[in-house]
Amino acid sequence: MKLKIDNETFRFLNAFGTLTGVSAVDCFENKGEIVYVVEPGKIGVAVGKGGANIKKVENLLNKKIRLVEYSNDPTTFIRNVVYPIKVKNIYISTKSSGDKVINIQADVKLKKTLIRDGKKLLKLIITLVERHFPSYKAEVIDE
Repeated sequence: MKLKIDNETFRFLNAFGTLTGVSAVDCFENKGEIVYVVEPGKIGVAVGKGGANIKKVENLLNKKIRLVEYSNDPTTFIRNVVYPIKVKNIYISTKSSGDKVINIQADVKLKKTLIRDGKKLLKLIITLVERHFPSYKAEVIDE
């Protein structure tokens, strides 16, 4: 995966790595918050005791921070994106056109969360899938 990094993103990555001791796999701004994708198993270190590391990063950058733990498996990755919300089922299917789709079965609670704040979480899922699994599309379906 090759992502383009501009000067501001480089600054965000540098601040995160310096203050948390964890290198981020990806970083971008999304609706007023900075999203960091960290390697599997590193999210606890990145957060720090009582959230101390994240608070330092938020204070330095004056922005809210969202952490997502990376996974090579797209379904696990989506579960990590929506955490702490529990998703009933996520599965991959192939449409007749040949497109690979990550299907997210949404109950009422998840649907409300996905559309709250101008579909912020739904747009985040779509952006992350495009960045990390470009051969897939993400779709929300009724349970």
